[in-house]
Amino acid sequence: MTRALLFLRTNQKVLLQVALSLFFVGLGIYFLRHERAEVHQVGAVLVQANVLWVLTGVALLALFVMVQGLMYVYSFRAIGQGIGLSAASALYLKRNLISMFLPAGMLTNMFFFNEELEREEGIAPTQTYFASSIFSICSILSSIIIGLPALLWLLLQSKLSGDLAVGLLAVLATLGLLGLGVRSLLKKGWLYGFLERKAPAFTEVIGQLQSQSFHARDFWIVVALSCVIEMIGITHLYISMEALGGEATLKAAVIGYAIVLLLLMSSPFLRGVGAIEVALAYALTLFGFSTVAAISVAMLFRFFEFWSLLVLGVVILAAQRGALLLRVFPALLLFALGLVNILSAITPAAPERLKILKEFLPMAAIHASTYFVLFSGVLILGLGAYLLRGLRNAWLMGVALSGLSLIFHLTKGIDYEEAVIALVVMASLIYQRKQYFIKADLQLAKRSLFPGLVAVSGVLLFGTIGFFFMDEKHFNTNFTAGQSFHKALTTFFMFNKGLAPATPFGWEFLYAMNFLGGAALAYVVFLLLRPLIHYPQPEQEARLRAQGLVEKYGRSSLDYFKSYSDKLFWFSADNEGFVAFKTSRSYAIALETPVCRDEAAMAALIPAFEQWGRQNGLRPAWYRIPQGFAPTFEKLGKKLLQIGENAVVNLDTFNLQGKDKKDLRNVMNRLAKEGYAFHTYDPPQRDGFLQQLKAVSDDWLRETGRSELAFSQGFFDEKELKNQPIFTIENQEGKVAGFVNIIPDYVPGEANFDLMRKTEDAPNGAMDFLFINMFLHLRGQGFHHCDLGMVPMSGIDDPENIQERAIKLAYERIRQFSHYKSLRFFKEKFEPEWTAMYLAYSAPFDLVYLPGALEEVMGVME
Repeated sequence: MTRALLFLRTNQKVLLQVALSLFFVGLGIYFLRHERAEVHQVGAVLVQANVLWVLTGVALLALFVMVQGLMYVYSFRAIGQGIGLSAASALYLKRNLISMFLPAGMLTNMFFFNEELEREEGIAPTQTYFASSIFSICSILSSIIIGLPALLWLLLQSKLSGDLAVGLLAVLATLGLLGLGVRSLLKKGWLYGFLERKAPAFTEVIGQLQSQSFHARDFWIVVALSCVIEMIGITHLYISMEALGGEATLKAAVIGYAIVLLLLMSSPFLRGVGAIEVALAYALTLFGFSTVAAISVAMLFRFFEFWSLLVLGVVILAAQRGALLLRVFPALLLFALGLVNILSAITPAAPERLKILKEFLPMAAIHASTYFVLFSGVLILGLGAYLLRGLRNAWLMGVALSGLSLIFHLTKGIDYEEAVIALVVMASLIYQRKQYFIKADLQLAKRSLFPGLVAVSGVLLFGTIGFFFMDEKHFNTNFTAGQSFHKALTTFFMFNKGLAPATPFGWEFLYAMNFLGGAALAYVVFLLLRPLIHYPQPEQEARLRAQGLVEKYGRSSLDYFKSYSDKLFWFSADNEGFVAFKTSRSYAIALETPVCRDEAAMAALIPAFEQWGRQNGLRPAWYRIPQGFAPTFEKLGKKLLQIGENAVVNLDTFNLQGKDKKDLRNVMNRLAKEGYAFHTYDPPQRDGFLQQLKAVSDDWLRETGRSELAFSQGFFDEKELKNQPIFTIENQEGKVAGFVNIIPDYVPGEANFDLMRKTEDAPNGAMDFLFINMFLHLRGQGFHHCDLGMVPMSGIDDPENIQERAIKLAYERIRQFSHYKSLRFFKEKFEPEWTAMYLAYSAPFDLVYLPGALEEVMGVME
């Protein structure tokens, strides 16, 4: 249950966006089925559209794409960068395509196509991010400039429904607050100060836009071009009315398009599919259009503004033939099949085909096929995001649903056209099956099977009892026990055929069964789609083998932690090397580099471990790669992100001489006068002494508000500390004020420590006193260096991409990470040598999920 809640918490944004968009789709389905008689006539109306007007709309579409490209051109010019019109237009089409079905708007800006622009246009990812932000801001501004006046006019004319009026007023209030916020930002008022503390990346963007060659003239050109886009949208709606022989008016086009803008701003996923068609058709009926004509106009308008752009984006992406295409294209095809299924299910079958089909199948089977196609279409739309993540179960479900869609399209109306589409989708998924290897969490699914069965059984029991005891007046019949179960089963799957409620309560009960059935099925699907989460228990025999290899081939200060109690192990085929790792969600996160004979062996072990991970449904990542090994990972195709710097003190040159060491000398003299002394304790440690250290550790954790961490560091473990040297600072009464524990370091001539903790009432400078004495003592024992460990997020002076810029901003300005700055300040006192540390990963997608995965592996095992 805890892990299920964790999955919901970490994916709540995606799930909410998908749920909202599927609600819009459901709204569209309800409307079209409610107006089924009119929908039957829409096809005939569209076929009779004026060809000249349609061609005019298509020509205007070309202008639309060009203007969108120009918006990108001038967005880049606004920050002093140049990009070609063809590249800019292609960028728009591809990003528009991705954002249609991937529920994460900012991810498309940050992770898609930035590398392509950097490679082909020489534009840094950071600049692409700024230009994309300008593009988005100007798009919102133009929507306000064009849309609000029209909606206000409609409100004043009393042609806006009560719900839309409330929505409009809410939008106006929001925009008013937004205006005040913008003013506060520009004046650097309270909002700017708040964001500077809580979201420094946002204020950094504002600072970049206010300085560093930001050209206001180009910015306003982008706003003007965006307004041209809105004008083209209005014209497309006007053309749609003219093409279908309606009484086209500029007033209807402007107001209808304003409603479209309002819905587009509220629908983050699927670009308003369903909701826009319904709202636009309703708005057009207010201007005298019949229901059939209004739906037809809405459909043609959406072809100009939605479907054609979707097709163009597919063409551009297909021509690219890259790894992104392999990842996106099957999800896109599946998305298209979902829409085809829905549209096919809500439109009547061809009479001549239906007549032939009735000779072979009963009407009940035909109706069941139609309902399955409808239900599968809705389910397929939600699979896209999971398919992009590479989930094997999403792939299996996609193959199964496309295969069943192929069959049921034929059995519902001999719809061979839709069946061919389903066949193409299924074939593409099978062809690219190797892209989907994240396995299901079978153990979690087994443990959740009983709750799933309880949910389904509970709804069926509720429905059976409800129908059995239902008063005759609600459905004009008395149900037997068998009939009650049958009706509960059919309404569970939202098949309401043969049920005609005669009272409001009857309708409420019917809808309640539909809702509960859908919720139970969604829960079962959720169980099927959860990624595999490995929680294997490390074996003692494997740990002993790992410790033996560390003793044999160890060469790193982190090698000690590679056989720590929280690690799992993967061994090479010859048992001469291993990788220490932990699993989180669908990731295998390795600690630093493999332990093996030499760098050549390491270069062979890395891809071998990653291949093992793929076979087990795990994506690899490598944490804390030293700068010296970064080229090896880059040669193997890994991407690197700097995550901090490691400090090493040269004990041979360390001293307290000079003006800059005056404060350290003062600390040493002051604490010595106060009676504090440095003590060393060789193992094995006494139990009573370990209890004193435990009290110090607990005091430090309580004072700092932290919890124990692991993975690349140790935690307070009496079994480990009992066999390690301990250095302390103590007062005259022998009370321990602070301590460090010395751990094995496999770099020749280097010493290393793990925990550094002090009491809340320790004197000021206690840790300085302890460390200086530790350095002097270690030097006396023949050590030449002392590893002080990594300071996370520090040392990124010149960020190379938006991810490093975000880390730098968080380190410098977010209070939550201020202790890293304090740690850096503490270590810099001893003039160490700093070395960059990296996170190695495979694809930009990984940066979406790795922060959460790393947070989990850092936790101490229970």
